[in-house]
Amino acid sequence: MADIYFPYMNIALDAFALLVTLIVFASCFQEFLNQTVKTRHFLFLLCSVIVALIADIVSWVGEGNASLSTMTVISNTVASCAGQAAIFCFMGYLKENLYESSRAASVILKIFRVLCVFSMLFSIGNAFFGYAFSLNHQSHWHQTENVAMGIVYLAFPILSFFAIVLMAAFARRSTKINRMAFVLYTLFPVAGIILDYTVHGLSLTYVGLTVSVLVIYTSIYLKKQKLIQSQHNALMLSQINPHFIYNTLSTIASMCDVSPNQAKYLTIDFSRYLRQNLSNVTGETMVPFEQELSHVECYLKIEKARFRERLNVLYSIQCKEFELPPLSVQPIVENAVKHGITKKAEGGTLKISTYDTETHYVVEIIDDGIGFDFESTEKHVGLENVRSRIAAMCHGELSVKSTVGVGTRVTIEIPKKKKKKGMRR
Repeated sequence: MADIYFPYMNIALDAFALLVTLIVFASCFQEFLNQTVKTRHFLFLLCSVIVALIADIVSWVGEGNASLSTMTVISNTVASCAGQAAIFCFMGYLKENLYESSRAASVILKIFRVLCVFSMLFSIGNAFFGYAFSLNHQSHWHQTENVAMGIVYLAFPILSFFAIVLMAAFARRSTKINRMAFVLYTLFPVAGIILDYTVHGLSLTYVGLTVSVLVIYTSIYLKKQKLIQSQHNALMLSQINPHFIYNTLSTIASMCDVSPNQAKYLTIDFSRYLRQNLSNVTGETMVPFEQELSHVECYLKIEKARFRERLNVLYSIQCKEFELPPLSVQPIVENAVKHGITKKAEGGTLKISTYDTETHYVVEIIDDGIGFDFESTEKHVGLENVRSRIAAMCHGELSVKSTVGVGTRVTIEIPKKKKKKGMRR
């Protein structure tokens, strides 16, 4: 096998791959902190690749320099262990996406966790005994003539990628395109390993892992966009409620003979409500709270005309100079009226209040209706849509506290924008 050295090219490739990986890490770190175990292996994969790339750069900097031989050995060992950890995290990400509740996949992952530990110990041992790779008298890495040790050194990545291909190929609960994608993810690091082993002095394994990370990140981004679009569609369908339209028109019709002026104003409120619903439901930009409040007031005037003394509305607006995602408050208010207050024979009271703290603007929607079972509330489609849109568009939070028979409190917290310090003259 050829011993050809490309230190500067390897350093440049690793540095570029490190920059790309750091950008991906920075762009999704905060989002992953707010999500479930579903994405943890991808975050660990990013961390492993970052460590592997930094260590590989340090290793190539010391390559050929006898005075830095200790640093070269340590950094090369760290890079090898981090690369193997990245491969294991890659398998974990595959398991979470294709075999989420599979016991067999969990057992396979545990087996490979043990193999990963043994492989890391083998790499650490190689740093002391050099039974697979070692530094020659010129302080360059070279492969020993012990072929068996070389095979052991490559056993874990080869077995891992073989398992990844098999797991992806035979996943029944996933689309064919998704399975094919996971198989393709493995080609880049596998190609890097083959080139590294056949042309010693070339370092492409970690670059290959970076390409896979970039492809996975692109896939996650596309899935996120598709999810947001589906949520927008679901929100649109939930807001254009045929029963609400029918009931409102019936209320207006009954008022035409008894109170024509009231029917007129209610028709105006209804038209404003529909116009704001249709204009805001597909909006991807923040709107002033006053605009959202106006929308809520139109809705509540309509419901007040329907339910009269059974629906009481209180406002405590202490601040309104902030923005939030469109249709953030109105669906929650509608949920409180429809599923909380009007379910009680005597009705109840809805209170909408706003205030601010040092770091957040807070909106509270409180009702004394029948309350909700907390688990079912968490799974409510409309509530989850609002929660995800608030988190995605302004890094805000939505929390729910509900007691059956007592009522519900929904709190929206919108972080304040940090004020830029003025430049001194």
